[in-house]
This record gives sequence, C-alpha cells and structure tokens, in this order.
Amino acid sequence: MNKRFLVFVISGLMLALTLAACGETATPNGAGANSMPGMTMQPGQTMAGTTSAMGATAGSMPGTAAQPDAMTASLQNLTGKDFEIKFMQDMIAHHQGAVDMAKLVATNTKRPELLKLSQDIIAAQNKEIADQTGWLASWYNEKPLANSMDAPGMMDMMGGMDKLTTAKDAEFDKLFIQMMIPHHQAAVSMANLIPGKTQRPELLKLGQNIVTSQTAEIQQMQGWQKAWFNS
Repeated sequence: MNKRFLVFVISGLMLALTLAACGETATPNGAGANSMPGMTMQPGQTMAGTTSAMGATAGSMPGTAAQPDAMTASLQNLTGKDFEIKFMQDMIAHHQGAVDMAKLVATNTKRPELLKLSQDIIAAQNKEIADQTGWLASWYNEKPLANSMDAPGMMDMMGGMDKLTTAKDAEFDKLFIQMMIPHHQAAVSMANLIPGKTQRPELLKLGQNIVTSQTAEIQQMQGWQKAWFNS
C-alpha cells in the first residue's frame, strides 16, 4: 500500500512539473492560466484585448485608417472617363453647397475676415463650376447633376443649412466655420485622388488649385476658431 501511494505521489509531481515547464497551470475546466473558461485564445491575443500583430485592439480593424467622406469614397474605385464624369458632377454639387453657404455671410455677420473669405469662395468656386460644366459638355456631352443633393454625402454636409440661415453674428461665425472646414476638407480629399485617376491637364490643374487654396482657407479658419472661440 505504501509503495503504491509513493508511486502515485511521484507521478503527480512529475505531471505538475511537466505542466509548469509548458507554461500552463491546470485548472478544473482544463483551461490554461492565460485563458478564460469557454474561450480559446488565438495566437497574438492577450487578456487585455484581442491584439494582433498590427497592434490593433478589440473594436478596430488592423491597418485601417479613418474612413473617407462619402463623396471621396464613391470615387476611389473609378478611373479614366468614369472618374472624370463623376468627379466633375460631384465637385460641381459640392462647390455649389459651399457657394450657398458663403452667400449667407454678407447678411448674417459683420466679421470682415469672413466677408473676405466668402467673396473668395464665391468667385473661385463659381469659376470652377463653370469650367467643369463646360468640360462635361465638350468632353462627354454630359451635364451636372439635376439635384446637387443627389451627390454622395451632400445631405449630411448641408444638414446644418437651416440653422446657419437663421444664425447671426457670433453664433453664425462659429457655425459657419464648423461647417465650412469639413466641407473644404472633403474637397481637398477628392482633389487628391486626381493624379492617380486621370492625366487630363485641365483636371490636374483644377485639383492643384483646390488643394492649395482650400488647404490655406482651412488653416485660416482653424486659426479663427482658436482666436475667436478658443476651440
């Protein structure tokens, strides 16, 4: 009996040492110390979160960046003629939205900085609307969208127009900047697609103009946000 007991104890000790050498401690349900009951840990996972080799944590996808705006996203898989037509139709609608916002400045605020900015936006973007309308007709016998709100994301981008129309002075200034910055950012994002999609010199020059002018205006408005509203 004592000999059998001794063999049993030795066998138990050997089993424990073997498990320890493998880095696991037996639990009643057979799971390792680094796992939870009922869950099988995958390579690269930890208890702190499902961390992949890319460093993404639970709730995010490895290697993904911020999602582009709807208009940019709708252009990403197009090239050549298809890209050119859709880009111009969407950018015309987008520019028209910016012009509509800018036209409110003269009656809703007295800020000289915003008055000057609005004049620049109206002049530049009306010219670009006219240019693109002419290119659509001469290159492809196409027209701008009948309803600019049919362009991807336009309903969301212009969703604050009712409030902007009735806002005055400081309230208008703050809301105008809050709306125009992301509006400009979307235009810059779209324009940045051009070199990889078409080699039309007219569109390449248009894209450069949009990126240069609207990036400068974004920085200008961001400076006003800090100076006027501490935001």
